[in-house]
Formats: sequence, C-alpha cells, structure tokens
Amino acid sequence: MRKFQLTKVFGGESEPIGTFDTKPQAANEMEEIIDSNNDDLDEDDEDYLTPFDFTLKEVEVMDVNKEIPDYEAAKRFIGLVPIVKTTISAINPKHQKALIALNTLFTIAEVWNKADNFVPDFSNRNQWKWFPWFRYSDDAAGFVCASTHYTASGANANIGSRLCFKSEERATQFGKQFIDLWNDYLLFR
Repeated sequence: MRKFQLTKVFGGESEPIGTFDTKPQAANEMEEIIDSNNDDLDEDDEDYLTPFDFTLKEVEVMDVNKEIPDYEAAKRFIGLVPIVKTTISAINPKHQKALIALNTLFTIAEVWNKADNFVPDFSNRNQWKWFPWFRYSDDAAGFVCASTHYTASGANANIGSRLCFKSEERATQFGKQFIDLWNDYLLFR
C-alpha cells in the first residue's frame, strides 16, 4: 500500500515524523510541528523551522496486521530461531500458558512496531505511546479491548512497555486482533 513518509531534516540530523495515508495529512502534521516549534521564535533564530526542513517521499508500506497475522509469521519476519524446549520445563507450570502468550504478544508487537518504524523511547517525553486497554466482561468470559490509553512520559505497572504502539488505531487493532492471547496472559485459568 502506498503512503507518504514525512521526515524532519534539521541541523544535520534526520528524524522520522510518521507515515501518512495522504499528502494533505502529512502537510497538516508538518504545519502543526512548524507552528508549535516557531511559536516563541523569531525568523532569525537558528531553531526556526520552515517547510524546507522536511522531506516527503512516497513509500510502499506493508499492511502489517494482514501480513503478520500471527506468531508464526512474526517469527519468520524477524528470523527467530526456535528455542530448545527443555528451557520451558523450568517455568512454573501454572504460569506457562500466560508466559507463552506474553512472549507471543511481545514478538508480534515487535514486528508490528518495526513495520511502522516505531521504536518506543521512554526517555522521550514528547513521544506518545499507545496501549490496548481492557475490561473484564462476563458476557465474553474474559477481557475485551475496551479502548486505548496513551502516555508520553511513563508507564504504569499494569502496562507492558514492550506492548505499546505509535497510534491509537494500531493499539486498538492489536488489542482486538489478539484478544485470545491477551486473555491467556491476563487471566489465571
């Protein structure tokens, strides 16, 4: 699928901003960054941004939720070598299912984030990170993905930092698509 990748190139450094479905979306994001940055600056200030400080290129982007729909596809994508099965025997049997589900979620999230060019940086308070948010439903006899939650500076103890995403849409998609794995991880059965 064709998308538009916006990058800030300023002061000799390149910073990816994001990938957008349309040119106008990328242009709007660029304008917001410029306006926010230049709010208290004069045109002569060395940190003053202009559209010339950005590049926009058309790129082919993988539809990651379709290309990487499960753990096996994620393992193939990153070249994960199978672990010797004897190491699993050292895990408390009561928690094996939960730990295997968590590992599976970590692996798929890693691949999805790689495809989205997203590297969570918890030292960067300006980078937003989105997490699936769940509630327990008696009707579903398990957790359902109720919404998403974001943070720019910290992580709660009940949210895994390896399971965050660059957008609300991606976090919701991940929470819903892999709800069975989340239930294996979150529920003690």
